[in-house]
Amino acid sequence: MRIALGLLMAAGFVVPATGTAATTVAPSGVPAIDVASPLRTRVGAPEPSIVAAYADAGASDIHVHVLTDAEWARFDTALARLPALHRRILQRHLKRLSFLDLKPGAGSALTARIGEGTGEDAAFSITLRASLLDESLASFLGTKEANLFADDGTGQHLQVEAGALDALTYVLLHEATHVVDQVLGLTADSHAPLMAGVWESARQPVAAQASSLALQTGFRRAPKIPLGKAPAYYQALAASPFVSFYATAAAPEDIAELFAWQQLSACATQAVNVQIRDAAGQVVFTYAPLANRVATARFTQVQQVLGVQGCAGRWA
Repeated sequence: MRIALGLLMAAGFVVPATGTAATTVAPSGVPAIDVASPLRTRVGAPEPSIVAAYADAGASDIHVHVLTDAEWARFDTALARLPALHRRILQRHLKRLSFLDLKPGAGSALTARIGEGTGEDAAFSITLRASLLDESLASFLGTKEANLFADDGTGQHLQVEAGALDALTYVLLHEATHVVDQVLGLTADSHAPLMAGVWESARQPVAAQASSLALQTGFRRAPKIPLGKAPAYYQALAASPFVSFYATAAAPEDIAELFAWQQLSACATQAVNVQIRDAAGQVVFTYAPLANRVATARFTQVQQVLGVQGCAGRWA
């Protein structure tokens, strides 16, 4: 059975600890991390179990990607754009960051806990599909959204407009937030500010949201949606506390999406829109994630965690 990539630690996936760094001492079962080393020096080959997880998710022809000089520059830019809180927590808790060349199957990124540590003793790896280094945000989100829908003969199709924004910045923001969440326990309690009124547990939304069309997509194991019905689903999403359909998958994904979109809102000048177009290419419906007032009202809670009102990363 194929598994979904993303936050595998939420499903109990743990990478065994198989090595140590020389400059730190860690509790038994927790891989030591050289907390003084720059984050870019932690880029390297992933654990074999990570490669196996990608294979289980449907990927094939998997190889470790060696970054070119141009790709290093893009990675450094994306890393600098992370909020200061994220960079501080990754500095202490990120053991490995890897890029893999592969034929896509299911999923582009994976964040996993390494060893048995929790909280302040937790260690993590982040693994990304290497083609994200060259992919636009419009292409990435367009593919992700389109996979929820099925051609129904109406000629309608989905398109995302995101200007020159890159996919790597968004995906790294999302995945790094999983680490922040696990270290700070943002989704550990249904009464926590980012959970209250939205989630009863990590995977169960509150009753008021459970019947919404926004939660009847492939991200919650529902069948593909006929494209002609897409506007109704996006209208339901626009009235929900979720900034994207992917945010409905589970509470950790919701929080990761909230942080990523809040930073896009605060730091980027380009609007991001999902458009449904007819056979002639005319726009019949537009969903603007950052115009979803119910979801963006939760950005205040994100800012409180970040300790910054606006852009928390270095985007200049």
